[in-house]
Amino acid sequence: MAFLDTNARALIDAYNRDRHGQRYNRTAEAVYAARRTLGDPLSPQFERHILDGLIRFGIRTKGGRAALKPRLQGCLEAVRKTTGLDRLRDLSLSTADLAALRPIITSAYDHLAPAGRLHPSKESHVAATKTLHWLFPDLFLIVDSNVAKAIREHFGARFRRSTQPGYCSDKYFSCLQEAQREIRSFGADRFRGLEPGTPEARIFDKIVFVVGRRL
Repeated sequence: MAFLDTNARALIDAYNRDRHGQRYNRTAEAVYAARRTLGDPLSPQFERHILDGLIRFGIRTKGGRAALKPRLQGCLEAVRKTTGLDRLRDLSLSTADLAALRPIITSAYDHLAPAGRLHPSKESHVAATKTLHWLFPDLFLIVDSNVAKAIREHFGARFRRSTQPGYCSDKYFSCLQEAQREIRSFGADRFRGLEPGTPEARIFDKIVFVVGRRL
């Protein structure tokens, strides 16, 4: 069963009509605009915009923004120094050699998601995918419980039927692979034409989010 079919545009429209979707769109567009202006998403100057995106996309942590800011800074500093994330500049989900990039992708995820990183005591898997998306929005999906549910039902991914589906870097990487296969099968140009100007991973996320919420 494919996510990308003749209903794909209607699913994007459903997301864009939803009041929560509209709020998320405004936030995403502001982060993307800041990214374009700054030019380098790995620069420390972009961190405050990533923080804005996390907060406005529903990330909650004890102490709020003031507590999350130094944690995000520390995580991103570690990611910049140790993962080779700079190799992902200008890559897109439709064209990236994911197999070759797997060590970088999973390492970056594993720097962000464990307890004690973005949250003082809880694991932060969804926040990790949101952070990666803000850095490279054409490449990285945001995977929350709705997206996990849809991917489990459509592709048989080993996510549990729970609000805590059992996220991990390997499952996240599998989500990217499945999305890439769908986009390539659908046709990359045709896919981007579903919502011109929107980053590839964001287009796919909108579709899959609505599918998951309807399940």
